[in-house]
Amino acid sequence: MPSIIIPARNGQTYTDNCLTTTLHSVSRLNLRCEFILIDDASEPDENIVEVFTRHRARSPQHAFKIVRCRERRHYSGVFSIGLNLATENEIFFISNDMMVTPSFIEMLRLISTFSRTYGIVRGTSNHTDSLPEHEVKPPAHPKDYTEVENFSRTRASLVGRQVVEDDVLSGDAILVKRALVDRIGFMDLRFFGYFGDVDYGMRAQLAGFKLVCAKGAWLFHHGAGHVQRQREKSGGGSALHVERMALVEAGYQQFREKWSIPAPEHYDVGARLDYRDIARANAHRVALKYELPPPVMEELDTY
Repeated sequence: MPSIIIPARNGQTYTDNCLTTTLHSVSRLNLRCEFILIDDASEPDENIVEVFTRHRARSPQHAFKIVRCRERRHYSGVFSIGLNLATENEIFFISNDMMVTPSFIEMLRLISTFSRTYGIVRGTSNHTDSLPEHEVKPPAHPKDYTEVENFSRTRASLVGRQVVEDDVLSGDAILVKRALVDRIGFMDLRFFGYFGDVDYGMRAQLAGFKLVCAKGAWLFHHGAGHVQRQREKSGGGSALHVERMALVEAGYQQFREKWSIPAPEHYDVGARLDYRDIARANAHRVALKYELPPPVMEELDTY
């Protein structure tokens, strides 16, 4: 029984579609799952908890854990909260701005069994962060979920079980193995919004695990869903971009300090975030395992 973590920061429509397609996918695969749904302090008018509880009521065959953060935890926080609540050996983390398919889940589960060293398995999509080599665009923009599902099935059939190893973790839709969580714990919460996954991937590699991509797995990703929703609500554009890039830069500076990275001095949007050599050089002074501070779990409302 896989655990499936889906966090949401606003984006009622995105979240509803993500849950609908995920529940459809696991039903097609005859899977009973543990769903961990996290509202990351969304604005009240987004009704995220209501979306969560509505899907729970419609899906009694699955187990649900629904929580709401009292203050925003961003990516690293909700990822870690989800891992802490998950009880199964296969743990999916799926961003709420994605449409999931049966082929995607099936292929990630299959590839994960190929080696005990595969600690994290990702797939491909029409939009990827940090890993453009895994971006696969359909011939035409899908008009509906049926076309998404058909293209995903076609990719699985054409590409099959092809696997490539990644140098960097971009954790937007991934399968994480329990053995990895037991070994390295959670994401380092010094990284509020960005670089938490890069750091987690480096620690996973130092612990002897591989980051791999199942090239035959494909889902549809709207991309930066919470940012787009914030832009819709505020009517702003440039100010939100400046705010987001300030968070990225702050994360990068924390990352530089933790791993003693000399250059570049500032985040370079075009740079490849492969710091494995630096990680190995600093492995003696950086703890591989990160424990979640107790207050993080204490400051949650449960539904």
